[in-house]
Amino acid sequence: MRKLILLIPFLISTLYAKPINLEDSIEMALQKNKEMQAEEYNLKSASWSKYNAFANFLPRVTFNSTIVRIDNETYDQATEMYQLQVLGPTGIPTGDFIPFSASAMGSGIYQTSYTNKLTIQQPIFNGGKVILGYQLAALSKNQAQLALENKELDIAYTIASTYLNYLKLEEIQKLTGKSLASSSSHLKKAKAKFETGTVTKSDVLQWQLKLNNDKTSNFEVENNLNEIKSYWKNLLGSVEDELSPAKIEIESYNDEIEVYAGMTEEQITQEKQMFLQKVKTTSPALNSIDLVNKMMKKKLGLEQGSFLPSVNLQFDYQLESDDKLNFSGEDNWNLVAAVSVPLFSSGSRYSKVKQAKYDLMKTRKQSEYTRENYLIAAANVFTRMITKAKLIMDNKTALELAKENQKVINNLYEQGMVTNSELLDAETMKFSSELNLISSYYDYILTKYEIKKYMSSMEE
Repeated sequence: MRKLILLIPFLISTLYAKPINLEDSIEMALQKNKEMQAEEYNLKSASWSKYNAFANFLPRVTFNSTIVRIDNETYDQATEMYQLQVLGPTGIPTGDFIPFSASAMGSGIYQTSYTNKLTIQQPIFNGGKVILGYQLAALSKNQAQLALENKELDIAYTIASTYLNYLKLEEIQKLTGKSLASSSSHLKKAKAKFETGTVTKSDVLQWQLKLNNDKTSNFEVENNLNEIKSYWKNLLGSVEDELSPAKIEIESYNDEIEVYAGMTEEQITQEKQMFLQKVKTTSPALNSIDLVNKMMKKKLGLEQGSFLPSVNLQFDYQLESDDKLNFSGEDNWNLVAAVSVPLFSSGSRYSKVKQAKYDLMKTRKQSEYTRENYLIAAANVFTRMITKAKLIMDNKTALELAKENQKVINNLYEQGMVTNSELLDAETMKFSSELNLISSYYDYILTKYEIKKYMSSMEE
């Protein structure tokens, strides 16, 4: 009864499971996966950074408004009237006086004054910093685009890995279930024969041990299935409990497997070179490496530009300056052309140029090393796919022989012509051969998805 209660949730989840195929699960992950969403936000941020860099070419317009209030004491002193003597032609006072106040000078003094001014600034040349800054921002956007594409390939491969490993474990679970049933059947037979005295106690214990091992293996596979499914659903960004990986007809790959397994060394070399050529031209990772070199070169140009003069224009137009905020006061304008020529900075500019130069050289060497390793890894994946194809063909042959051997040994055991240990060995050999064949199929399919990781998502 307790076993039935434990089995009910499993049966319910199986009946109401929504199978989703591999391509659909990859598509769902690309839309809902949190890492993908983060990379998309990173691309949007880089796009706005490029817009910001372009804005440095455009004029800056600002409106400035100020209100100045003079304290009473200062204002009274400024507006106080003084009597100035009038001097004659000979410099002798005439006895006449002229009233005078400091506020009468210029445009007058107001206790409260309002000034409104419009300023337009236009950069003309700043040692190439504006142009190179925009080019760097454009390269950063391209780099973010490549990072997004590379993340798509990584997510697709990770989804394929968890998806296929789940299906492989399901197949292994079926095999362990069959092995468990077989061990239980043989144990019953061994116990019956032991009671009649035709087998020893050791034979019974061997089958009991195998049965216990099969139960443990089955329990372990079940736990691994639950772990992988949880991880797979998290990658999808889904909270639907009923989602489940759909089955794959692994036999549909037989034709291409036979083609790859039958290739000569010359054909393998040609196919590998064609694959590597696609990797060189379409791989987001390699294109990103090239971008890093370009960006470091632009940064060197920025430092070199610090030796060049800068030219900027500024136009100021004063709308008013009086004691009332009515935009009808005194107006005036001025235009300033500012030229700045760097002469000496204690060698700091020179040292920064040298530092940027060696940073560029370091980046180039690191990029060459990374590129070489990347291409070696890509070539190894292709070779591994060929190896997996050949391994499938070998495992098929091994399984056929193991089945025939198990059949023969079982007949001989029924006739009492072989020992219990030989029957156990035959059962184990058959189980191992079935397990190896299933594993090699799914490993081959996964390797095909790993190959896709080395090429652009636009490349099939």
